[in-house]
Amino acid sequence: MKLPAGYEEVETGSAQGFAIRDAEPWMRDLLSSGETLWGWASVQASAAPLEGRGKVFSVPAPTPGPDGRERWVVRHYYRGGAVAAPLLGDRYLAVGRPRPVRELFAAHNARARDIATPAVVAGATYPAGVWYRADLVTEQIPEASDLAEVLFGANPSDIDVDAALLATGALIRNLERRGILHPDLNAKNVVLAPAGGQVLAHLVDLDRCCARAPGVPAPAYFMRRRLERSLRKFQRRTGRVLAPDAWSTLRAGFADRDEDPA
Repeated sequence: MKLPAGYEEVETGSAQGFAIRDAEPWMRDLLSSGETLWGWASVQASAAPLEGRGKVFSVPAPTPGPDGRERWVVRHYYRGGAVAAPLLGDRYLAVGRPRPVRELFAAHNARARDIATPAVVAGATYPAGVWYRADLVTEQIPEASDLAEVLFGANPSDIDVDAALLATGALIRNLERRGILHPDLNAKNVVLAPAGGQVLAHLVDLDRCCARAPGVPAPAYFMRRRLERSLRKFQRRTGRVLAPDAWSTLRAGFADRDEDPA
């Protein structure tokens, strides 16, 4: 399997995967012991659970990652969707590129096109007949909150709402222009963090992303509409309605004028 520069394959009797070169010995030892990446993270003394699809853990980085972050995020893959999730849970059919490898390449392509997204550190799959289960490790963005937390969270966020909306709109505009399509864009996979006195929007959960040929933009408005639909769902779920000014600020980030949401 050919991987992006700086990554090494890791294969043991019970798992297959990859890691950045500096983390390869650590990961090989861990997988050779029969442990999983998520299992290892879950028992670390300083592990902090994060919100996500299933439990996600933040742990101190055992070795420097590509961006030198102090903590890593370890995620176990779970199915989404009303049909697949109850039936398959965390199982994926062992056909084609596994989820962690797809996410590695998607993140590599996005970062090469100047899209802010956390660096991938490692990933592993655990075969089980015609199925596999999988984990992914990425670097953690400090002081970050996802867009749903900023807009609808129970506790006030330290991130300015208008700055978050403008940054989110700019991120989606850049994704379109740079040919990166995120088919499941929603308010949970846009992550906001302070950056040099401003707010920067990062894209996460890229395993279903695809990169078009250089110079070929992503379909106009597709991701904008996905995000707006997600925000309306959070409005219904939380009972908190975004003011018209908030929609206008988001669309100013898009640099476009769309119809007001229904």
